[in-house]
Amino acid sequence: MKLMEIVASIICNTLSDPQVLERARLRKGAFTRNCGKLPFWTMMELLLKSVKRSTSSMLDEFFSDLRKKMGNPISQTIHCSQQAFSKARAGISHTIFQECFENVLDFLCCTESLDYHRRLGGVWGIQPVAIDGSKIPLPNRKALLHKYGSIGRGANSPTAMASIAYDVLNHRILDALLEPMSIDERTLAARHMDHIRCKSRTDLLYTMFIFDRGYASKKLISYIENDIHARYLFRLRSKFNLEIDAVPLPSEEHGVTDQVVTLYEGMRVRVLRFSLPSGVTETLITNDFSLDKTAFKALYFLRWPVEEEYKLIKEKVGLINFNGFSENSIQQEFWISVLLANLAMLIKTETDGIIDETVNTGQNKHRYQTNMNELIGCISRYFPEYMEADTCTEQREVIRYIFCFAISTRVRDKKGNGESHPRKNPRNVKHHYNCKSTH
Repeated sequence: MKLMEIVASIICNTLSDPQVLERARLRKGAFTRNCGKLPFWTMMELLLKSVKRSTSSMLDEFFSDLRKKMGNPISQTIHCSQQAFSKARAGISHTIFQECFENVLDFLCCTESLDYHRRLGGVWGIQPVAIDGSKIPLPNRKALLHKYGSIGRGANSPTAMASIAYDVLNHRILDALLEPMSIDERTLAARHMDHIRCKSRTDLLYTMFIFDRGYASKKLISYIENDIHARYLFRLRSKFNLEIDAVPLPSEEHGVTDQVVTLYEGMRVRVLRFSLPSGVTETLITNDFSLDKTAFKALYFLRWPVEEEYKLIKEKVGLINFNGFSENSIQQEFWISVLLANLAMLIKTETDGIIDETVNTGQNKHRYQTNMNELIGCISRYFPEYMEADTCTEQREVIRYIFCFAISTRVRDKKGNGESHPRKNPRNVKHHYNCKSTH
């Protein structure tokens, strides 16, 4: 809980920093004097409360709670329109939430952080960082279509490309980007690695970047080898390279073929091939020549949490349910989403440990874990109360309540119990909900 208290104070200190506000001010005179119903601090609280909720319901609940705190009758409830809220948020740049995200990571990843020595070793002396991208459907606006591009029938569905670098063992997003569809995933991956190196998010001596199919290319592999100086592990698509395709499959059912192949002007890579229980053949390449070949299969599958993180951001945090329609508001909600995702995973790591010690004992039939849906909602509801607290004691009480709530609303850990649910075939639909005319 101590770690969360420090992180929460970093966020509040960043939001209240006059220099940060000055850099983020988009409109001259914005939030410099009495702003009526929506001063700066109120706007920060409202934006953090707007996760997975409509603007109108969020405004109604906020001002209704404010009226109750003041002891006023219901007839004196303040009413604020969505137009006033949209105008106010247009005066502040998304960069203020990006700075919150960066400042939190500066603390969590520094050598003085509380968990630095625990996270340094990783697994097999490696700290895996998974990099992956995902398409984010945007509101149906012509300006967003021109800015970010589109997919879908007729190419008229505004869509952005999100990409994150995720520390899979320490459960945190190390870097995030939301860019137009014209920028490919490999370019975004190179930016992630450059940011991680420049900001010392990990120790590159121990870091291995893990990529799914579609990322491997001469340019990206050369960039990691010559500029980043880190280890990598790529999953390859079929027919990526004829010499690699010629590497034989293992003779044993659960064996792994290990062979060194020369690529791209003398660049040596280690090729590992194995078969999955489904019969699919997987091919990996790496520049790590010291690790035992049997470890790479497990090491690659460690990247799966990056897919779960997109599920957390898009569904549980509710990124795809945008409340704003401008480029700035889209970026605001994106950075709020990745910030809340890191906060949620930070709390989940601690509460899962408490649940393991107190609930997941030998006497229970099932294992339990933190309910992320409930936790995200709780953070969104009560973190603004932390911001409003006047004393350190009140702030600690808010953090304590969030932890207690997360523990009390635990759910069964079906994956931890070994339950398996085969992937269902997608149902056939004539059109996607986001594939509609823009203008």
